[in-house]
Amino acid sequence: MSLPPSTRAQARQQRSAPAFRYDIEGLRAVAVAAVLGNHLYAWPAGGYAGVDVFFVISGFLITTILVRDITSPERLSLGDFYRRRIRRLVPAAVAVLATTVTAAFVVFGPGRAAAILEDAVWSFFFLGNWRFAASGTDYLNAGAAVSPLQHFWSLGVEEQFYLAWPWLLMSGIALAAVLRCTDRGMRVLLLALIAGFCALTFVFALWETVHRPTTAYFSTLSRAWELGAGAMLAVAAPWLVRLPGLFRAVAGWIGLCGLALSFAVLSSQSTFPGPWALLPVASTVLLIAAGTGVPGHGYNRIMWPLTNPASRYVGRISYSLYLWHFPVIVFFTALFPESPALPALLVSLLLASLSFHFLEDPVRHSRWLMPRYTARERGRRYFQPATAPRPARLAAMAAATGLLASGLAAVAIDTALQDSLPPAAAETLQRPVPIPAPSSVESPVPAETPGETVPAPQDPLTAHTAALRAALQSPEWPALSPDPASFTEGGRNAKPVEWIQDGCLGSNEARNPDPVANTAHCVYGDPGASRDLVLYGDSVAMAYLPALRAVLDPGQWRIHVYTAAGCTPAEVAQTRIGGAPYPECPVFRDWAVQRIGELSPEVLLMASFRYEPALSSGATGKAADAEWESGTQRIHERLASKAQRTLVLGAPPEAKDPAQCATRFSSPKDCEQALPEGHGDRAALEARAATAGNPDVRWIDTTAWFCVDGRCPSFVGSTPLYADAYHLSAAGAVSLGPLVAHALSGETAGEVRG
Repeated sequence: MSLPPSTRAQARQQRSAPAFRYDIEGLRAVAVAAVLGNHLYAWPAGGYAGVDVFFVISGFLITTILVRDITSPERLSLGDFYRRRIRRLVPAAVAVLATTVTAAFVVFGPGRAAAILEDAVWSFFFLGNWRFAASGTDYLNAGAAVSPLQHFWSLGVEEQFYLAWPWLLMSGIALAAVLRCTDRGMRVLLLALIAGFCALTFVFALWETVHRPTTAYFSTLSRAWELGAGAMLAVAAPWLVRLPGLFRAVAGWIGLCGLALSFAVLSSQSTFPGPWALLPVASTVLLIAAGTGVPGHGYNRIMWPLTNPASRYVGRISYSLYLWHFPVIVFFTALFPESPALPALLVSLLLASLSFHFLEDPVRHSRWLMPRYTARERGRRYFQPATAPRPARLAAMAAATGLLASGLAAVAIDTALQDSLPPAAAETLQRPVPIPAPSSVESPVPAETPGETVPAPQDPLTAHTAALRAALQSPEWPALSPDPASFTEGGRNAKPVEWIQDGCLGSNEARNPDPVANTAHCVYGDPGASRDLVLYGDSVAMAYLPALRAVLDPGQWRIHVYTAAGCTPAEVAQTRIGGAPYPECPVFRDWAVQRIGELSPEVLLMASFRYEPALSSGATGKAADAEWESGTQRIHERLASKAQRTLVLGAPPEAKDPAQCATRFSSPKDCEQALPEGHGDRAALEARAATAGNPDVRWIDTTAWFCVDGRCPSFVGSTPLYADAYHLSAAGAVSLGPLVAHALSGETAGEVRG
């Protein structure tokens, strides 16, 4: 008498499941708790290593299942394996993706919502890690709001591993068969092969962490050794059964303490994943090894932090909890910026519990995607994907088609928004900026030209300060143009056309990625103009460019743009935004100094952002202050006498990303930012260093352009000031035109358009 196909499939599924481990269930709780603590409270600092714990667990469990299936009399059906993965992972993931995208279109503007939809499409196909690796190394997105789906990167790593790992294991076992190995010999061979795989991918992780640290963090290749470590445990399981009880207890507690140490000592500055992921990975390996071989209730009592009912329940719902927590945090931050973290934690737990009990677990124990073929058909399907029932195939095809269409729609929306916003850069650059009426504030000494003295424009700061105060007191949003709700990812469509279209930063958007060669097409004004201004710096300098073009007469002025993404003029060794080496930066700096000397411009205008994590030395605090001060002084010493006049504009204070804070339910107060702590001290340090290097430098503190009494609004009049957290919008820069004109007045009087 034969069993029905569905019953046989259930029997295979039960046979494939490893013996239940209370300690691993509790270990999942430790991992997810560390991740939640890091995301909600920024504590523990190394809580992100909880993901590495999940990787080791996954490698162990999946390899246990695969080795058992491949070596069993019925042998492995890849269709069964992949169906189990789909039933386990996809339902909850799709629920979170769909809910997040829907909420994004309700809460955020169409620009950011479209970007989140694109993230969802990549995440649905388990390719999110490569999407976020690309955006994380893109300088254009350096100040962008974080995606509520960014945590899906780890699912991408795991699923890509699951896609390839069965084939690699089968190849190893086939090799063992060719060599006529015994079961013991097969396991020794597999251990050797997996150890080699882990060694190679770990060495690659070391290399990629140094050269492409952001990519390394998300990379499947740089993380594969962590899953491989768990796989080695699975292959070695028959030998681990013999471990003595005392060794298990000691190893288990050493592993647990090692995890606690990992979460405590690791930080955002740690080189990760290579080599520091070794600490949480080795600790997890010890914990799993200690409990392998069914040690019984005695071991469970010894490892009570993992095996108590609370830990086991959190571990049981850990997958759903991991999926839900990050969207909840992002939306809570946007809607309730002053709210404590506890409500977000409670909502995450509630959604995870509901998702587990009413979706994840029921689907896992349902007949969805269960095979309908017979045992004889199974023999013909060895190592082939099994055919799912027709309704399931149709549902899967519909879901995939729908999400693919959504992705194309997101790209179309993104393109349309870029074409339609703002009225912006190209047009506003042609609009003269009126100079406000004279005020009581003292103006700089007017410049003298042969035969005449032209009075400098009066200080427009009084009128601008009044506009800032009005913005701070506004209870509702005015009709902003451009509307922050329509900003695309990273505020791209609100940034200067010289950055986005002309590529004058030498970054991803450049015509030529070489920042030196890229300057050739970044000269603005009449080629026959008699006066030259050089704008030198990084993206902060670039963000001021629309203001310069708005106030300088192109018939008389040529503006030479010498800017490189993330490359400060200060003579400091630095890395790219993603942490990779930046050898082009000193080359560009040397070229700029030489070229400025050859050109001898009438005005050299400099601006840059002090991005402390970019220091190659890793210095922080006073050591970083000293490094920046010394580097700033040296560059001004080199530039002394190379221009007739040298001015330095201070960087705008860091702001709240308008795409994050300006929601459909927010008020101007939600986007208001307090002047960052230490901003004044850093400004004073930069001014002191600049004038020490060249006493003729005029350093201009721009704090009053953005803030009043330590409070900084996100807009002035009807214009949003920022495109992202660090860079001015093109329209915002143009609105500062009168202030820039006044700052230049000592050198440009009479040539300022008004």
